Amino acid sequence: MKKILLFAFTVFLNVFVFSCTPSSNDDGSSGSNEEVACCGDDSPIPPPPPTGGGG
Repeated sequence: MKKILLFAFTVFLNVFVFSCTPSSNDDGSSGSNEEVACCGDDSPIPPPPPTGGGG
């Protein structure tokens, strides 16, 4: 009985993990070719302020 429950739980877990596809995470616009801002496309990020008391 324990083996059957373990098997059922394993199958359920695998179905849950592998059921999502990357295309299902879109915001409803499947097939859109909009450009998304990426590395270096926007203004440069300023450096963090210096830390005080470096002793």
